[in-house]
Amino acid sequence: MKPLFLLLFPVMLLHASSTIEHRTLNNQDFTIITEDYEVYDSKGRVAKFYRDELNNDLTYLFPLTLNDRTGTCGARSLTKGAYEIEGKTITLYTFWDRQGRIYDTPYGARIQKYEVTKRGELRLIESRLYVESARKSFDPESGMRFLFTKPANDKEKAALETYVKDAERQYKGTFVFGDDVKRLIKEVKEALDRKMINTWKRTADN
Repeated sequence: MKPLFLLLFPVMLLHASSTIEHRTLNNQDFTIITEDYEVYDSKGRVAKFYRDELNNDLTYLFPLTLNDRTGTCGARSLTKGAYEIEGKTITLYTFWDRQGRIYDTPYGARIQKYEVTKRGELRLIESRLYVESARKSFDPESGMRFLFTKPANDKEKAALETYVKDAERQYKGTFVFGDDVKRLIKEVKEALDRKMINTWKRTADN
């Protein structure tokens, strides 16, 4: 897997609700800026990862949505995320869900693991993904329906393959099936629970 090519962005002005975290991985310094946002009907919190450079600039790596609610009270798409850093590995967890009468938004989970190389580059180790792009009843002709029923012929197998390839391209992961789906969602939910417990502990300590 080739290392990611990263773009250079200037340091941004921070909102009052922003927090900054500095971490060192494999002798390379990183900055994580977490901030709230509110755009139209979307409201949430995002963590933006940067690599520190020798000239005090920051190289922008990627964002991770920690919390997002998009839509009205009666029909929302939801995203929850968490990250864990251990040794020279950054693990990103994402969970997509729906609330209320909404049909054309995703449900699923993803785990992405990056390793920091000695040169400070990120190497993607794995990206496991399962996603239903809409409710099962929203588009009965989509190849997504064969996530729930086994394809019976070559045409149906091709429809499922097309759906999976499109999902992997859009959500940047390798699709999993069967019992691996349950394991993936369980791992993501456990990571989100750990994040919540750690947040409570930090709040209590303060």
